[in-house]
Amino acid sequence: MSPITTITRSKPFYVAAGAADLAVKNLREVPAKFSTLKVERRDIEKAVASAQVQAVQLPARAQATAVGVVGEVVGKTDAVYGELLGRGRSVVGRIRRQKATQDLKKDAATTVRRTKATSTVAKKSAAQTAGTAKKATKRTTTTAKKRAATTRSTAKSATTSARKTTKSAAKATSAGAAKVGS
Repeated sequence: MSPITTITRSKPFYVAAGAADLAVKNLREVPAKFSTLKVERRDIEKAVASAQVQAVQLPARAQATAVGVVGEVVGKTDAVYGELLGRGRSVVGRIRRQKATQDLKKDAATTVRRTKATSTVAKKSAAQTAGTAKKATKRTTTTAKKRAATTRSTAKSATTSARKTTKSAAKATSAGAAKVGS
């Protein structure tokens, strides 16, 4: 398994993806909440008066509450971690299954294959050309031109494939971004 595959299949990766997905979802709801918000001066004055009273009581309440909160936090942390883990696995799964991501994977494999083929053809062509050069100068020129044409052709194919892979990557990124927060 490659290092990237190992990272993208780890629990912390899924938790981070789930947290990002949840954050995006919640941020998308903010504008609607602000449109319903209405604050008046008397409400602010009541809140300030209440806050002053609570500030005096705070040290005693904090000490009593801290003991109970520790137990709750441990339980909630485990539950939230599990929820984010599940959410992360879900969003990563959706992104992996989408057509744009599958196309990107296929195009990248094709590009790698064609690049390796170009390298192999170029190495063989160079070796054959060197051997041919020792035998006959005139034939060498013709052979070199043919070999160079083959190398150019495979290099052009690899370049075209790389260009297609880049477009697929952009498409997969856009499609993946649309999946986040939904």
